Amino acid sequence: MVNSSLRHASERSHPAGPRRHVVVDGRVRSRVLVAVLAVGVSGWFATNGRADQGPGSEATFRVPPSTYTPPKTPWGDPDLQGVWDNHTVVPMQRPANLAGKKTFTDAELAAREKARASNEPLCNQNDERCANATVADLDKLSTYNGFWTPQDFVYDNRTALIEDPADGRLPSMTPQAIEIQREHVRLHPPTDPNGTDAVEIRHWTDYDLAERCIAAQVPTSTMGYNSAQYLMQSPGWVMLAHERLNTRIIPLDGRPHLGGTMGGWMGDSRGRWEGNTLVVETTSYTNKQSGGSVGAFAPEGIPFGNFHVVERFVPVARNRIHYYVTITDPTTWIRPWTFMQPWEKDRVLRYADNLGAVTTEPYQIYEYACHEGNNTMGNSMRGAQLALRQDVTTRLPDSESTKSLLGKTEMEIREQFGAPVEIAGPRWQYSTANGILLFYAFFENGRVVRVRPEDLRLTEVVPTR
Repeated sequence: MVNSSLRHASERSHPAGPRRHVVVDGRVRSRVLVAVLAVGVSGWFATNGRADQGPGSEATFRVPPSTYTPPKTPWGDPDLQGVWDNHTVVPMQRPANLAGKKTFTDAELAAREKARASNEPLCNQNDERCANATVADLDKLSTYNGFWTPQDFVYDNRTALIEDPADGRLPSMTPQAIEIQREHVRLHPPTDPNGTDAVEIRHWTDYDLAERCIAAQVPTSTMGYNSAQYLMQSPGWVMLAHERLNTRIIPLDGRPHLGGTMGGWMGDSRGRWEGNTLVVETTSYTNKQSGGSVGAFAPEGIPFGNFHVVERFVPVARNRIHYYVTITDPTTWIRPWTFMQPWEKDRVLRYADNLGAVTTEPYQIYEYACHEGNNTMGNSMRGAQLALRQDVTTRLPDSESTKSLLGKTEMEIREQFGAPVEIAGPRWQYSTANGILLFYAFFENGRVVRVRPEDLRLTEVVPTR
């Protein structure tokens, strides 16, 4: 579990997200929320490109200059220091149904915010909505609630983060890059070639870098929770510490890049000032970077070795920066492309606890002790090996599992386990022997119609009597 008491998350519509690991057919599967499948790979790339682009296309986009003069540091550089947040629901690419629409009006933004589903559990406050909830309503568990993922976003009325190309869509990928992706899909085949995005995990190297707590992509796009950056300056240097995983120490003295692929996972960065704008140029990435997972701007399977990245930190107000990123790699995309994220500092956010209470406090960065991926990797590998050794005939009989409770009455459940620890509408909750897992029984018309989990040994449900 990430060691942080404040979480900042974007909605699931963002271009990349976490993996979910399960054991399927005796093997570990990793559910990657990135739509790259074995079937129709070429077609997928075609939908992300533009028909009017060719190999000779050039980007003509110019990053707007700073419209704000920040104070100076004691040594004379523009002072951009602080904790900057980029929490957003704006997708990287403009959705097809918004083609040609660059921005929303304030009224449209307000309507979208009102329509946005809450990420709070339905029965947090045990109110009338909870009492009237159906079994289907309550048999849904979201990953993080408002304590982890507050719904306060940096203001942005655009329909896409991509500024160039003007249509807000990624440029077409080159035949070489498409072939690299095909090979990646071949090495990581989907569980269901007809539409699922679960891919098979057979080795520890099949987990992406973020899951292994090594690094996120540089630059990062939408990070989800822990979405802040701490920018600190000293004479001749800038430090950029992302709340999740990456910390970069960037020289400003004009020294040359390392060259080759010596920059490692985060590349080799060099900075300079252009007026009040901080410009950071990054090259020399290791070619082992495969993309995907949190904060990803490049699709999974694409190496970073030929990437040339230019970041521009453009101050536009006392507490607002427009962060522009231009990515160039003629071996991957047929032209350069640029996205922009607005960053804000000194933000005051609302946080909801597990009981529905809301508190307000300034954004704070806490230690991001990344162990979740490490634990997941070891546990899922052990689970895969165990599943391979188990025969179907050794599985727990239904009569000894919680599945046998289906059809029982409320009185029978009380006689067997005592009073539930908690009742939320039609859902009864009990503790289990391991102290972490919860058992739920769902009732309709006075009888159990669903249990979660249904393969738990009956003796592992802890009676309350």
